[in-house]
Amino acid sequence: MTATDRLSAPIVHENVGEKPDLFWRSFYAIVMVVAILIGIALALGPIVLCVATWNVWALITLPLVPLGGWIAVKSTYHARKLMWHFSHLPEYRLFVDRVEAAEWPNMLDKGARIPEQEDSFRRTLYLRSITSAVVSFAIVRQSMTPNGRYITETAPVLYLRYGPHGNQSLMSVPFPSHGDDGVDRWLGHLSAQGIPLYYTPRFLFRHDTQILDDAGRLRELDGATDLVPYAFSGGWLADEAELRQRWLALQQEHREIEEERDPALKEARAKHSWRTWIFQTQVFVWMGLAVFLQQVAVTAGHLNPGNMIPSFLTVFLFGLLFFQLLRSYLRWPYMFIYSGGVLVAGFMMMVATVDSPLAEMQVAENFLLAAVVFQPFCWAPYFAIKKIAAMRRSR
Repeated sequence: MTATDRLSAPIVHENVGEKPDLFWRSFYAIVMVVAILIGIALALGPIVLCVATWNVWALITLPLVPLGGWIAVKSTYHARKLMWHFSHLPEYRLFVDRVEAAEWPNMLDKGARIPEQEDSFRRTLYLRSITSAVVSFAIVRQSMTPNGRYITETAPVLYLRYGPHGNQSLMSVPFPSHGDDGVDRWLGHLSAQGIPLYYTPRFLFRHDTQILDDAGRLRELDGATDLVPYAFSGGWLADEAELRQRWLALQQEHREIEEERDPALKEARAKHSWRTWIFQTQVFVWMGLAVFLQQVAVTAGHLNPGNMIPSFLTVFLFGLLFFQLLRSYLRWPYMFIYSGGVLVAGFMMMVATVDSPLAEMQVAENFLLAAVVFQPFCWAPYFAIKKIAAMRRSR
């Protein structure tokens, strides 16, 4: 193909990196300004204090001066890096016969420095050299909620593997968001050119920092056994739900093969962690809350204190819940863990209601009696959950 042919080849899609929306730009700006002001305050505040007061005790604040100077300088440099990063965004252009990329260093990477020369890394990738394309998710950013949970914002990313077998390279093409239909344009064109498409939901790319470079992503993809073949049907988001189910099924298949080869591995994976057992103690807390609600109902006159049915139902239903939470690895000793826990809970409730009104004491006595009567029947909720779990696995 001549240079003239290359220039005249029609463009299919232009994927240019986007700056964060106004909220995140404002957030970054506020954080940087506040950090710089704190640094300046720490650097100048002790000096001003010493000059203004001439108090010998003010000298103990002087070690804050170099700390403040370091914070101010570092924050200013990070602000410059952010500004540089958002003004040097990568560009990926898909033509009928090739991909042209202009990529820049990611200033959000740890240790990244602003380059002295503003030259992007440019490369041209002809479609005929692409051996496969993998579509996946990239992490745009993660934020923590007040309760300590992470919210992960994602966007599509394409991994283009190219070159001769044994000496392949990778080009990562991130898209700004799932609302951008550009990924559909790329997938449709690559599929029409006969390039095999695959899917994986594993995170190998982040917009806000580098978790792997292209060489590392290529190693991960080459070693992956769970890439799902993808027949593009017109919409990435519409196809993703079915692809994820196929990927999960493939994961389960590989897991079963590994466990068939190594039975000890199956047992080790199935065993519950100490975190699970800590969570299981909450079942008895909820059980105590249920008994408390019975006492409230008796006090309000909505429940007969001599009625033992609620106590028996409480023991049995919470037994179903206890074993349901352990259904992936149920063993017969768990019956005695639950029955013993119920018995201990019954005695504790009796002790707690010694000085309570008679009606509340009757509810606690009913629960303790239900816990004692339950001991020979602790197998009932255990086998019920075990049978249900076995029926679901056989479907």
